[in-house]
Amino acid sequence: MSMAQAPKQRKPKVTKAQTYAARRQADRNQRERQRQRTAERQRRQQHFRFRVKVVRTYRADRQQLTQRQAAERTLAQYGPRADGDFPLSIRTIREWHRTVTRDGFAALRPRSSRPRTIHYRITERLIGLILTLRHLYGWGGQRIAAELAARDLGQVSGETVYTIFRHHHVVLQLYALKGKSDGIAYRRYAKRHPNRQWHIDLKHLTLADGSKAYVCVIIDDYSRFAVAAVAGTQATTEWVTRVARDAIQRCGRPQELVSDNGREFVSVWEATLTKFGQLLVESGITHRTCAPYYPQGNGKVEAFNKTLTREVLERATFATLSELQDALDRYLAYYNNYRLHSALAWQSPITRYSSRAVTCRGLAGLGGLEPMAANPAWAASYCDPPIGVTPTTAAHAYALVLWQRPQAALAA
Repeated sequence: MSMAQAPKQRKPKVTKAQTYAARRQADRNQRERQRQRTAERQRRQQHFRFRVKVVRTYRADRQQLTQRQAAERTLAQYGPRADGDFPLSIRTIREWHRTVTRDGFAALRPRSSRPRTIHYRITERLIGLILTLRHLYGWGGQRIAAELAARDLGQVSGETVYTIFRHHHVVLQLYALKGKSDGIAYRRYAKRHPNRQWHIDLKHLTLADGSKAYVCVIIDDYSRFAVAAVAGTQATTEWVTRVARDAIQRCGRPQELVSDNGREFVSVWEATLTKFGQLLVESGITHRTCAPYYPQGNGKVEAFNKTLTREVLERATFATLSELQDALDRYLAYYNNYRLHSALAWQSPITRYSSRAVTCRGLAGLGGLEPMAANPAWAASYCDPPIGVTPTTAAHAYALVLWQRPQAALAA
């Protein structure tokens, strides 16, 4: 009997308890590795104390004995006697003694080169700009510091920005992962080149007239490049299939695509594919799904949805679907080309996706600050136009990265 003639069999249901049990087991493994790292740190601290004790004993014996006799006596007292004891030799004792004589006992452990006191001088203009960015975008201290440095507006640290917040009584919201209360440890990963893996998800919202709308979002794992953000009125598998097909035609074919287990992406029947699944099979794309009740498995696109909600969807109401789509198109141009990403070492997504940098100085490209950007009293503001993306952009960027790696190795 062929697969098409076989009776449909429903997939086994995965319960929330099963998912949480698997995550808790992974968390227990992670805690065990953490305990091992803690034990290693404690052993290094014990080794430092052991070194100090050896040097002090050697110095006390040197007042009555020769160097050789003092070293032999110290070795007899502290030399290893069982497995796991710290190794010691006469040569090592003398070397530690010379190190302490030259630099003191603290030289027996690594020391930080950070100065004890750092003095900052911040102008009122820069403080006003920091508070403006906080008020308009809700950015945290690290992001504001990175944006100011990249745009040549000022050099401050993230901690300094938070100090300014406290001085001006800016309310800060502390975030905590809810999964910690469930005994789950979150682990991050990142692919090594663009179009290796995409993430897709749907964002629900309500238009001004009360009707429902959806935004289909696709994110590249390696670069966090927003491949697509398309608005629609019905979350059907035919619609997400069209969005995915257009994205593939515009940006090239990914090797993998990650989604949740929604009906738009995955069928509830065994050996049955949705339209979306059929597109992936026809395109040679591996379809991966995150565990049920665990959206963190698709965390990169979930994080983008939160950013999109905070910076766009919560700041305006949209009367029509076309008005929403216009706002999404403007935001994607800003997000991909001009907005720095904390997970990319404060680069823009297009820089990682295409290996081409976009220059942006002053307040250019920041929505809502156009009058300040046009005023040269704040800073000279200009930025490059957005970088266009073709189906070969990711392949060319990956080839450039592979070419640069051996060149860097030869230069080293």
